[in-house]
Amino acid sequence: MATRSNNYFDRARASSAAGLVAAGAAAIVGSVLDWVTVAPPIVVPVRQVHQTEPFTGIEAGDGQVVIGAAIGIIVCAALMMWRKKGLYAWLAFVTSMLIGGIAIADYRGIDTLFYQEMNRIGDPAPAFGLQLVVLSALIGLIASIAGIAASPHVEEEE
Repeated sequence: MATRSNNYFDRARASSAAGLVAAGAAAIVGSVLDWVTVAPPIVVPVRQVHQTEPFTGIEAGDGQVVIGAAIGIIVCAALMMWRKKGLYAWLAFVTSMLIGGIAIADYRGIDTLFYQEMNRIGDPAPAFGLQLVVLSALIGLIASIAGIAASPHVEEEE
């Protein structure tokens, strides 16, 4: 018979897993949306270069890593519910940090990403997709910490 405290931790773990699934889904959606919007340049150069076209995280290359990590977060959420171990919450925490590191680095280095890596001209600004990936990383961090707190640290007998 489950005690009242076990029911509380099961509900907390379920809420954490739902948050992790939402974070993973948001990261996947954000990766396929535009990461950079571009205002047209004031002076158009003579050479032919891709101008004023926004691009997604997948086109930049980092979106593919984010999608892989987001799938990992969703798998960790399922395993956390099924196996009821804190290890999977810790893995989701590390994976959320990876997503956040990539997204924040691209957000802060939007000029480097835009001019040097993608070889484009214009005035770049972070778009909704990149902002959604940053937000998904924050949600993933919070949800995984809740999962760590809600998961038992010792083996329980059933």
